[in-house]
Amino acid sequence: MTPVISVEDVTRSFGALVALNDVSFAVEGGIVGLLGPNGAGKSTLLKILCGELRPTLGKVRVLGHEPFANPDLHARIAVVPEQDALFEDLTGVEFVSFLLRLRGHEPADGRRRAEEWLDRMGLADAMRRRIAGYSKGMRQRVKLAQAIAHDPELLILDEPLSGMDPIARRRTIRLVK
Repeated sequence: MTPVISVEDVTRSFGALVALNDVSFAVEGGIVGLLGPNGAGKSTLLKILCGELRPTLGKVRVLGHEPFANPDLHARIAVVPEQDALFEDLTGVEFVSFLLRLRGHEPADGRRRAEEWLDRMGLADAMRRRIAGYSKGMRQRVKLAQAIAHDPELLILDEPLSGMDPIARRRTIRLVK
């Protein structure tokens, strides 16, 4: 069986700073956590896996493909980044619908999926408010809704529970399971 993720001898440097040094592992599937102290290179590795960065050395395969600059692979995965990259003038439902349309969904289907996933993330009462007024935890849930709404084969999460209250954390953990 081909691993979902394969990382072989990966190093990533930023000038003199070595963020990852000769990392190797494979993931067959399921839910996998990446643990380490601040500055250990976790976010750098996740950016390599989702194709935002190219490794300086080594080989990476995600769903059997090299992820960097690979639009076909990007259509099959979803990423919830640590940092916010939200259009704050849009409502939650407009934001998720817009991203679904970019992924090829028809407007009506995109809106239906957006509403469904925002509701499942506990944002039914807030989905028609502007994102600018959302708390950090609500922003995290919008990012999760947009990632999951297109039914990806692989979901990459960087600090997905950050800023969430205990109820939202529990709901999110159940949803990911």
